[in-house]
Amino acid sequence: MIPTSMPASATASRMAPHMTSPAHPFFCAAQGKGLYSFMSFINITKYPPSLIYCLLTLGVSLLILSLFEGAKNKFAAICAVYGKVPLFYFLVHWYIIHPVMFAMVFLQGFKSSDLLFGFNFGRPKEGSGVGLGIIYLVWIAVVIILYPICKWYGHYKETHKDQQWLRYL
Repeated sequence: MIPTSMPASATASRMAPHMTSPAHPFFCAAQGKGLYSFMSFINITKYPPSLIYCLLTLGVSLLILSLFEGAKNKFAAICAVYGKVPLFYFLVHWYIIHPVMFAMVFLQGFKSSDLLFGFNFGRPKEGSGVGLGIIYLVWIAVVIILYPICKWYGHYKETHKDQQWLRYL
């Protein structure tokens, strides 16, 4: 019941003119095609914090989870490997993605003096970046690379239950 009520509440809230933000006014503004009206309707913002964003993303996530709960197939088994060690995956992927990012920046011709650290995470101020297709390839490669590592750590965590701190990682 909760997974279906959250997107329904988000939809009802999105239709109410007083629930929209100045950046995204009421969705019924004249659009050229129905698809554009729909895209305008689902164009929600994460920041500043939005009730509609939380309801929609959490509701859709819970709906997908309820559909696949109890699934016994290869894809579910692969996803379970990552789901058993989420913080471990996050920490390890951070140390893989950042050296890859530095390699990509240096391959684009930037020097170490061009890199800005702090909120920019070592990227040059302007002019760096790759296309979305490359980003997806890097993402898939990182997920594939981390699969055996996460599987090993999940097994290690399962066989060493006496070490209580492992359950947090």
